[in-house]
Amino acid sequence: MTTTALVLLALAGAAPVLALLLERAGRDAVVLVALLSAVLLSGSALAAWHADESSGGQQATAAVLGVVAAVAAGSLVVRAVFRLTRGELLPRPVDSRASVSATEDVTGAEGEPEQVLRGGAWIGYLERAGTGVTLLAGFPEGVAILIAVKGLGRYAELKQSNAPEAFIIGTLASLLWAYSAVGVAVLLR
Repeated sequence: MTTTALVLLALAGAAPVLALLLERAGRDAVVLVALLSAVLLSGSALAAWHADESSGGQQATAAVLGVVAAVAAGSLVVRAVFRLTRGELLPRPVDSRASVSATEDVTGAEGEPEQVLRGGAWIGYLERAGTGVTLLAGFPEGVAILIAVKGLGRYAELKQSNAPEAFIIGTLASLLWAYSAVGVAVLLR
């Protein structure tokens, strides 16, 4: 069962490649690929939950794969959550904004421009990597430090924009995904 957990975890981390291929083929499948990632991650968690003793090499592999899955597929999950919260379940045409790098304005539900915080994608990658490392190091309090630093760093922008809701939704979706992905590695210890 340990090998099954590792394979499913690796596939969940590789999901962004599938999303990229689908986007290049002209399909907007962020929600679908995020759901697939969640199913793969759930399967790996179940396999890890029922796994026998794992070796040191398997534990190290699980740790690396957990952080990779947290960092790589987390952006898909966050984008899917944003689409779900905005009611955008129907496929949209792919354009240069489909990758939502959090560096541009997008149109909100009412058709008014909605400010997206700059650098959000990179901050999300670093947030999920930091979350994974602190959890694997046995220092879950480190996540609180990460959230505090992120909030303080964004405070001025959040105060002047209409983006606090997106900030909260994105942060929670990102952290929950990171906890889930790294949780598989913790279960295999």
